[in-house]
Amino acid sequence: MGDLVDEDLEFRGGTLQLSSENASAEPRVTQPAKSSTNTTNTQVNPSVLSGADSLTSSSSSFADARADTQTNAQQEADPVQTVYPRYDVPFNSENIKDFFTFRKGVVENAIQECITGLLFPEDGEYLGSWLLTEITLWDNEKERIVLLTSRLVMTIKYDFIAMKQLDFKKTYLDDLDTIVIGELVYPPSSLVPRLNGIATGVTTVVKDCVIDRLCRRPSSTDETKLFDYKYFEPRERNLRGVRLMWNKGEPVPMKTVWNPFSQDVPFLTFASHPIYWHKDGGIEERSTFDMELFAQKLQRAVENMTSPCCIHHSPIVIQSYVGLTSLLHNKTSMGFFKVRGKFSF
Repeated sequence: MGDLVDEDLEFRGGTLQLSSENASAEPRVTQPAKSSTNTTNTQVNPSVLSGADSLTSSSSSFADARADTQTNAQQEADPVQTVYPRYDVPFNSENIKDFFTFRKGVVENAIQECITGLLFPEDGEYLGSWLLTEITLWDNEKERIVLLTSRLVMTIKYDFIAMKQLDFKKTYLDDLDTIVIGELVYPPSSLVPRLNGIATGVTTVVKDCVIDRLCRRPSSTDETKLFDYKYFEPRERNLRGVRLMWNKGEPVPMKTVWNPFSQDVPFLTFASHPIYWHKDGGIEERSTFDMELFAQKLQRAVENMTSPCCIHHSPIVIQSYVGLTSLLHNKTSMGFFKVRGKFSF
């Protein structure tokens, strides 16, 4: 009787195994076709100042961006991945404390002042406020307060030292024809990545190697670290951004492109504020400095508008080819209010 029970058990186990193999065999046949379809949909040319090739809006892109951020955080925790300085994390934990916006309560008070003094009932329903980095046509990074309502986006230049508003600009959502969300990239012929690599390499060698050697006795590992060519490799921004455009697909006029003081630039480009990478706490504490959250709420606000607006999920091209002035401007963080030795500006 016991032998019969064992044979029954073996027979039933074999039947279950065969059914599981047959069930798993079907998705193996259909999986390549599904993945090839996704690859075809996501391959797009780098975005230019035109809305000709539009992509359908997808909320999953924001989830993918969050997943990429978590992956990068796991890679940063691995000591093998952090041998060389990461260019996509602006500044370090020591330099970030020089920013006036890093002080507790400064950003919250400034945003509340702007909401009270600049928003009116005719501007629509208030949706959110952020402190972001605006990237100008000439690739200069500037600290800006951004207010979003159901009708407009307000960009505010604020003096965080004197705690007063300096200037503001309203961009109505009805005027937008294209929104691009993706990586900030340079044109293939641009010299900016090479110059960024040289500047970052020189700064790293002088600060982390030469100064350290003057303060302590160098070890045997410092000999190879000092002259490692990887410090000077070309460095892209490795940063995501969002661009708001209202140029109706037309190129930017030459008189605007070659005028660094022009106020007629038909687009706005935002990235996360440097404090986002150094703020203590979770997502809620860093939400004020998060470009991804701003882009998500902006997309929802645009989708509720009657006017047509294309949503792109593709690279954002920064039309900078030499960028010596922007390199000096961004490396010295001239667009941010911070303590600079004995002075603050």
